[in-house]
Amino acid sequence: MPTLNQEIVVNRIKQKVGKGLISVGKEMRGIYKESIVKNPSKLTRSKGYKELMKPVVEQMEEERQRAINLLKKKISKAKYRDLTDGIDKLTKNIQLLSGGKTENFGFVKLNEYSNEELAKLAKESSG
Repeated sequence: MPTLNQEIVVNRIKQKVGKGLISVGKEMRGIYKESIVKNPSKLTRSKGYKELMKPVVEQMEEERQRAINLLKKKISKAKYRDLTDGIDKLTKNIQLLSGGKTENFGFVKLNEYSNEELAKLAKESSG
């Protein structure tokens, strides 16, 4: 069962969703001791926090998927950059808010591919 402090932090975070990257530590200030604020994973990995954040993260994942689905339609328009930026921010926030690792998003590292392989992948995705 979530604690009152967890509920307060999650409510603060909910107010920031959609406004850019979120700092869990910043939202914890004034609620938790500074020693815990410096290590937000103590909160983000707790059962109560995860329970409260689950619907928020699911909604963000749906929004990210909508943006990904729109990429093909927007690929020739200037808004493509905005979509990819939004996807990037949503992915980072999803990782952060769900207690995942924020330094590794599970994407393929492009430097693992040769130029020929990258060209082939780009051609396949545009055709």
